[in-house]
Amino acid sequence: MNNPRTAPKSRKMPSQERSRLTVDAIIQASTYILMETGWKGFTTNAIAERAGVNISSLYQFFPNKEAIVAELQNRHAADMHEELHKLLGLVSEQKSLREVLTLLVDMIVSKHKVAPAVHKAVFEEVPQTLRNSCSDADSELRMLFLEALKPFMHNVPNPELAIHIIVVTAQALVNNITVERPQLLESAEIVTELVALYENYLERPPT
Repeated sequence: MNNPRTAPKSRKMPSQERSRLTVDAIIQASTYILMETGWKGFTTNAIAERAGVNISSLYQFFPNKEAIVAELQNRHAADMHEELHKLLGLVSEQKSLREVLTLLVDMIVSKHKVAPAVHKAVFEEVPQTLRNSCSDADSELRMLFLEALKPFMHNVPNPELAIHIIVVTAQALVNNITVERPQLLESAEIVTELVALYENYLERPPT
């Protein structure tokens, strides 16, 4: 039985091209099944059949479906980090906190536009202990946000805590929108509102 405090892990990471293609097929099939049927239809047999691989090949890389969900989340986190690193190169060109926040918030919202049904399935149906167990990835994400936003903060006594609050609330808000009102992801209004929320939080009057 998996320890609920520990992320389920894949058995091994593929090193050869053929193995990487197999894992990618499994991940793509998993995404499709989560979109179409949600957690109830998310079984290793269904995933293997959709991916066109033998069930033993699936178990060669993933011991169970929870490990596949963990890999989905790891890939999402890696994609977010890659985009953040790219944005950091643009931050120095921005002249205001609002401009920096707009870049960051727009990136977060854009990432949730991709297969929102998958985000919805994970957020609503996947057991809480599996939703995101990547504490190291979360820490790195907060550090990147801190690097981008700290130079633009005014009268924020604890920048690290402020960034933690921003990251947690941004994830919760965007996840909720993805589940409850996914149409808002296509509207510029949600970016404008979140930027206004965080701009007022990070630009405070002198105490």
